[in-house]
Amino acid sequence: MQFDEFRRIITCFADDVADVDMGHGELLVQIRDETITARLQQDAGDLVVEEGGERTLASSWIVNRVARLPLLADRICSYIQPPENFVRPSGRFLDQPDKVAADDDRYQPDVVETLTKALGRGAPETTDLVYLTSDAGEGKTSIIDYLAVKQARAYKARKASWLLVPIALGGRTFLRFDDVVVSALVNRLRFQLLYYEAFLELVRLGVLVPAFDGFEEMIVEASSGEAVSALGNLVSRLESSGTLLVAARKAYFDYPSFRTQARLFDSIGSTGAVAFGRVSLNRWDKSAFYEYARLCGVRSPERLFGAVASSLTEEHPVLTRAVLVKRLVRLATDFFDTEEDLTGFVARIGQEPQDYFHEFVAGLVEREAQYKWLDTSGEPGQVILSTEEHHELLAMLAIEMWLSGTDDLRMDVVAIVVDMFAMSKDKSPRITRQIAERIKQHALLVRGGVGQTTLAFDHDHFRLFYLGQALGRMLGEGDTGELRHAIEKAAIPTSGVRETVSFVKRNGYPVASCLERLQRLADNEMPASFVKENCGAFGLELLGIGSGPRELRNMIFPSGALEQKELDDVTIIDSYFHPSSLVGSRLANCRFKKCTFERLEREGSESIAKSFMEDCQIASVVRADDGGQLALFDPEQMHRELHHAGFRIVEASTREETPPPSDPDPELRMAQRFLRAFLRANALNEGTIRKKLGVKANEFFVSVLPALLDVGVATEITHKGRGDQRRLKLSVPMSRIEEAMSSAGGRFDRFVDSFR
Repeated sequence: MQFDEFRRIITCFADDVADVDMGHGELLVQIRDETITARLQQDAGDLVVEEGGERTLASSWIVNRVARLPLLADRICSYIQPPENFVRPSGRFLDQPDKVAADDDRYQPDVVETLTKALGRGAPETTDLVYLTSDAGEGKTSIIDYLAVKQARAYKARKASWLLVPIALGGRTFLRFDDVVVSALVNRLRFQLLYYEAFLELVRLGVLVPAFDGFEEMIVEASSGEAVSALGNLVSRLESSGTLLVAARKAYFDYPSFRTQARLFDSIGSTGAVAFGRVSLNRWDKSAFYEYARLCGVRSPERLFGAVASSLTEEHPVLTRAVLVKRLVRLATDFFDTEEDLTGFVARIGQEPQDYFHEFVAGLVEREAQYKWLDTSGEPGQVILSTEEHHELLAMLAIEMWLSGTDDLRMDVVAIVVDMFAMSKDKSPRITRQIAERIKQHALLVRGGVGQTTLAFDHDHFRLFYLGQALGRMLGEGDTGELRHAIEKAAIPTSGVRETVSFVKRNGYPVASCLERLQRLADNEMPASFVKENCGAFGLELLGIGSGPRELRNMIFPSGALEQKELDDVTIIDSYFHPSSLVGSRLANCRFKKCTFERLEREGSESIAKSFMEDCQIASVVRADDGGQLALFDPEQMHRELHHAGFRIVEASTREETPPPSDPDPELRMAQRFLRAFLRANALNEGTIRKKLGVKANEFFVSVLPALLDVGVATEITHKGRGDQRRLKLSVPMSRIEEAMSSAGGRFDRFVDSFR
C-alpha cells in the first residue's frame, strides 16, 4: 500500500477530515473519539505503521486496528443464524467471459465451494460482480447466511482473508445503498464502526464482499430501474476493484435488450472495468431430499419421498423446492402419526395441480388450527380460531407489512393487528389474549430482530401468498378505496398477483365486476402510477378466467405479461406493455388497438390465431438466431416477424397487412453479436470476441470492426494479460446504441452514420 492510498482510506474512517494529520512521517487521527498516533515508514516498497512499538503493514493495520474486522467476524457468527440442517445444493456456473469465452454454464456439484472460490479470487483492476440466481424458495438467502458464517469462522481461524456481509434489501423499490448497508451493519450485526465510505474502501481492498439479497422484484425491467441504477453507481464508486454478490431470480444480462443494459452500464460510466458471472442453483433432487430428511431425523426418507412422488411425481415443487421440502418434512415429523395422514395430505395437494401452493399452505394452517391453537382455559380441545380465520389473520399481518414497507412487524404493531382482528370477529378478551400469545409461535411465522422483538413470515413466499389473499378479498368485495391504497405503494410481485386472482376465482367473486373495478381505478390514475401497472397485472390474469368478449383499456402491463398466457376473445386498447415474451402464449381472437410495446420476444413456441395489432407502436422485436438473439428495430422487419408469429398487422394509413421485407444485413447482425458480447463485461480481449463470433470472426475484424472504431463505438485499450492481443472497450452509452439500432432500418451503414 502506498502513502496516497493510505491517506485516502484513513480519511474515510476519521470523524472529520480536519482530524487527519500525516506530516513528517507521523500519523495523528481521531477515529470514533479515539486519538491515534503512529509513525509511518516505507519498507521495501510497502508502507509500515508503527504504533506502541509494534510494526505492521499498513493494509493489515487498517483491517485489524481501524476497521476491526475480527470483531465484525464475531458479530456475523453471533447474529446471523445459519440454516438448520443445511444441504449444499448443486448448480451451474457461468464464469466471466475472458475466463470462459463460451456462454454455456458448467455443472457444479457444490455451489458453496464454487461461490467461495469465485468471490475470493478477485481480478486485477476489475470489479467482479457475481449473480446468485434461482426461483423463489430455492435457497438463495440460506446459502448467503451459511456462507457468511462459514467464512467468518474461517477468518477467525486465519484460514481466510475476507468476509461476506449479508445485506437484505427487503424488496425496496427506491433505495440508497448507503442507507441499506449501514442499516445492515448497525441493526442486524450490531457493528457501529464503519461509515459507508469506509465500507467501500474495505470492499476495494478485497477484505469485505457485500452480498445484496432481495433483488428478485427490482432487477426486472420496470419503468423506473432504480435498483439497477443504484447498483451501477455502487460499481462505479469501486473504481475497478472489489467483488460483489447479488442474489436475484434472474441476472440482468439475461435480458436481451440493450436498453436494460444501459441502466447499469451507463451508470458505471466509461472509466470503470467490470465483469459479470452467474451461479445458478439447481432445484433439489432425490439425493438432496434424502440428505435433508435424514438430518431432520426422518428414519426412512426413501419411504416419505416415494409416498409423495407416487401421487405428485418426483419433479413436483413440493419435493424439489427447498422451502416446501422443509415444510413437508416438518409436517411428516410433527403431525403425521400414520401413513394415512400423509396420504390424505398428498392427495389434497394433487387435486389442483395449478393451485398446489394454496392447498399446501391450507394443509399447514389446518393442522396448526386443529392441533396447536386449542383453548386452554375453556372446554378442552376447543379450537381458538377456524382455519378460515387463521387465513384472515395472516392476511391482515401481510397487508400491514406491505403498507409499512417492511418484511417484519414490531410486537406492539402485531398486538394492534390482533386486537383489530379479534374485534371484527367478536372474540372474547379471554380468546383475544390467547391469540396474541399463540401468534408468536405460529408455524408460518418466525421471531426476529435483536431480542426477538419482531415477527415475520418464515419465507417471503408465504408473505406474498397472504398479501394476495388480502388484495383478493378487497377486489372481490369491492373495497376499492383500501385496494387503491395498497396497490399504489409499489408493483405487486407476480406470485402475489396470481394469488389475488386465484382468491377471486376460489371464492366465486364475479370476474366481470372485478374487471370493472380495476378499470375504474386505472382510468382515474396518472400514467406513471403503480395503480395502473397493478391493475393491468390483475386484469390480464382475470382475462384468463371464463369466456366471452372482454375489454381492457388505458392500462400498463408489467414485464412478462404475455408469457404463458391463454387469452380468447380479448381486446386491449390504448395500453402500454413493458418487455414481454410470447413464449408459450396462446392467443385467439385477440385485438391490440393503439397499444405500445416496449419489446416482444418470440422463439416459435407461441400459438396465435385470428389476432390483430391495429395502429400499435412497437420499439423492438427479438427472436432466436443462430444460438443467440437477433433484435429487430425496423418497423417493416418487426411487422414481418410478428406476421410469422401469427399476428395480423393493420396500420391506419393502409388498413392492410405490411409487405414482408428482408432481415437486417449481415454486417449489422455481426455488429449486434459483437455488442452483445459486452453484456457480461465492458472490456473484452480479441480472443474472447473471436470465440463468440465463431466462423464470422475474420469477416467481422476486416469489414465491421474498423467502421465501429472509426466512429468511436468501440476503442482499443491496453491489454494487461498474457500474450499479445487487442483489448476492446465500448466507448458510447448503451442507450445510444439502442437508439442507433432503432433508427438503422436493418442497415449497418445507417447504424454507423448515426454516430458520425
